[in-house]
Amino acid sequence: MRYTEKDLFDYMDSGRVLRVTVCGGQTFAGRCWAYGAVVSKEEFGIAEPCLDVGCSTVLALSEIERIAFAGDAT
Repeated sequence: MRYTEKDLFDYMDSGRVLRVTVCGGQTFAGRCWAYGAVVSKEEFGIAEPCLDVGCSTVLALSEIERIAFAGDAT
């Protein structure tokens, strides 16, 4: 699935723990915070929307392959 910046903010606004899979299959889990392209560029040097997973891993929108709520079946 191809996600949008709005999707990232919608997932963040859910307040739920997410499981985020990136291209290559690595998975990260935790509460997430979304950042628009302008803030991502200023804060992280990434010129596209980003998702910060668990306050420790910042993922660019183009890296994200799949987002699911942690308790949902895959």
